[in-house]
Amino acid sequence: MPNRLITEDPHDESSTNENNSGDTTSPSVTYRSEEGPGATTDWKIIESRKQVPGRLHGERSAYEVANDKETRFGSPRNRNIAIVTVVALVALVAIYALFLRGGNKESTAINVNAEAAKDAEPGDEHGAGEAEEVKLSPEAIAAAGIEIEGVTQRPAVALIKVTGSVETNQQQTQQASPLVSGRVERVNVGQGDVVRAGAVLAIISSPEVAEMHGKLREAETRLRLAERTLQRVQRAENRVAAIQAKAKLDEAEATLRRTRRLIDLGAGAGKDLIAAEAAYKTAKAEYDYQNNISVNREVQQAQAEVETARVDAGHLRQSLQTLGDPVATNTRDEHTTNISLVALRAPVSGTVVERLVNAGAGIQAGTALFTIANISTVWVIANVPESQVGKIRVGTPAEVRSAALGTGAMAGRVNYIDPRLNEETRTARVRIEMANPGERLKAGMFVEVGFAAGTGGSSDQELVVPSAAVQRIENRSVVFVPKDDEAGAFEVREVELSGEIEGYHRVISGLKLGDKVVTKGSFTLKTQKLKGEMGEHGH
Repeated sequence: MPNRLITEDPHDESSTNENNSGDTTSPSVTYRSEEGPGATTDWKIIESRKQVPGRLHGERSAYEVANDKETRFGSPRNRNIAIVTVVALVALVAIYALFLRGGNKESTAINVNAEAAKDAEPGDEHGAGEAEEVKLSPEAIAAAGIEIEGVTQRPAVALIKVTGSVETNQQQTQQASPLVSGRVERVNVGQGDVVRAGAVLAIISSPEVAEMHGKLREAETRLRLAERTLQRVQRAENRVAAIQAKAKLDEAEATLRRTRRLIDLGAGAGKDLIAAEAAYKTAKAEYDYQNNISVNREVQQAQAEVETARVDAGHLRQSLQTLGDPVATNTRDEHTTNISLVALRAPVSGTVVERLVNAGAGIQAGTALFTIANISTVWVIANVPESQVGKIRVGTPAEVRSAALGTGAMAGRVNYIDPRLNEETRTARVRIEMANPGERLKAGMFVEVGFAAGTGGSSDQELVVPSAAVQRIENRSVVFVPKDDEAGAFEVREVELSGEIEGYHRVISGLKLGDKVVTKGSFTLKTQKLKGEMGEHGH
């Protein structure tokens, strides 16, 4: 059946005559398509019955529009085109929906995350969604030795930041110089070698050393002769006077015994006894005198010669030791021994940072041939402006960072402040002595230095967290916070830090006073988290 246009029911009480209301009204119009018995499709074009007053001239009412539609849809050909167009559009929409169905899941997930991020509370420091966490069993916690400390406060300090450079510790740096002139026979070390105190750095041939060795041999020969003479004198050989005196003494002693025996028998006189005793005493004194003259004089002379030779030899040995221990190429045959050689030894343990000589070179006494530095400790020289140097004292904590190393702050303390200013830069040299484990800091390296100076306000406080609690994961600083509601679970909390002083990091955000963090064992938790992430990526 052909489409036909029907208007609103003329008996509808809601209709208002245009002439009665004084307003322009337009009825609702229904376009009905009847394709068969009982099949009716209605399209309604409804416009407000109340037209805006003062409608512009030429503006069309809904009724007029409906009449136009009747004109357009009245033709069977136009109606068929409209129906085909509608069906085609419906089909295209259905196909497009099926095509995008697979992508809707990903879009939905992205939208959900976007909505979650949008809905997160402003100022939420840990981000939207579920917080990261690491879980350990009680056995793993015990094995890791987990220790927990709280976030604390301390008086606020201001960080004076300046630039500086690394220098060798001059108190642990020495030059090796020979005390004699000569020629270098051999060099045993190179630049960068690590040596111990006393190690032979080079062998030097010196005429002066050869001459001293000759004098030493002469002194040793004199010593041996003097010792032999002393032994001979002490044996009392060829002491004629002493022997004669001894004979007289023996004779006087025999006469004295005989006289006493006669007196005991009553055959002798007392005067004979007195004479015999006097003769004995005289002989005894003569013997003692002769013995002392002959023996003591020779012994004393021999002893003096021995002592002189011994002292001369000792002085020469000491001089050779001062010049450097003599090095013999063949100690068994003194005729083939090169007595001109002397060893130049390392004065301290450390690293050879300079080698200024090669084998065959002629050298003068006192010329520095090697520089050895103990770089287990180094100096950092900071250039502090005169406006800031007054805030720094000997003992002030300092932290040193190196962009070249890319490591965290290294702690040290000020041990010297130069009282003089550089007139051109108006800066003072402030020296920090630092431990250098692994010899990471190299002489000449540029560094950034921060000095912890008090802010001056007694009430100023700042949050700090132990440095042992902070770990770096994916270029962010994190700590591990134990969860109160789940044993063995630790929240991975991202924190913003500002500097490290005396084993503590200054906290900018991410933690509050009283929060608990893992200190000892935090690296174990970091490792566990990274393992978990690797497992997720593997799936």
